[in-house]
Amino acid sequence: MLPVRVFVLLLASLPLAAQATPSFSGTWFGEVVIHTPDGKAVHDTAVLVIEQHGSAVTGTLGRTIDQQGPFTDGHIDGKQLRLHIAAMGGMDFVLNRENSGIDGTATGKGVVAELTVSPAPGLVPHAQLLEEISEADQRMFEAFGNCNLEQYIQFLDRDLEFYQDRTGKTSYEQNLQMARNRCAEGIRLRREVVPGSLIVNAVPGYGAIEYGVHRFYSRQADGSEHLDATAEFTNVWTKASGQWKLVRIISFDHH
Repeated sequence: MLPVRVFVLLLASLPLAAQATPSFSGTWFGEVVIHTPDGKAVHDTAVLVIEQHGSAVTGTLGRTIDQQGPFTDGHIDGKQLRLHIAAMGGMDFVLNRENSGIDGTATGKGVVAELTVSPAPGLVPHAQLLEEISEADQRMFEAFGNCNLEQYIQFLDRDLEFYQDRTGKTSYEQNLQMARNRCAEGIRLRREVVPGSLIVNAVPGYGAIEYGVHRFYSRQADGSEHLDATAEFTNVWTKASGQWKLVRIISFDHH
């Protein structure tokens, strides 16, 4: 076995081509600043979606995840990503992978732009986002109502804050304990979202906001049930862990 010092020296002597290529793959959100010929600076949002296969790169770029256009000539040159877009008469980007983000510049016909973006987990087209949040929402409340608490807590972030017009502000641990108490009393719930009330929007770079109106029915041991409450809700979700989790819940207008 080589001594550690010899191994380090050998590693340092490897040619640049043999060293790891930085990864640009993923969805990125941030800001672009466009400097126009008249000296003005125009600020706008930017979403960059990249698929990297070795040194070849494909993807899209636009103001939002739902306003995307393909870029061309994407390739890795050393540790830089180069690409071209047809917008604004054509612009050539040179981007660097810096720490946890990507930044760089673009040049076009009399125009210079600066791009700075960070990872945006969970930022997907609206139709896909609506499907993912609706599924996570349904699975979470089914587990909650059926007292499957092991599954229920998989949808709760440890930093959860729950604001409710009856119980006040509660934390992750307090919500879990209230669920345990209810289940110990033998109370099961069925929850339904009022048709047409659900709204889901992205929070670029963080997650999603969900709003709706729902009803809770208390189920008895004999299978009968009665309406327990109707309320409005606003949920803030994050996908930072790779799975959708709730970080903020606002539940109000109970009646």
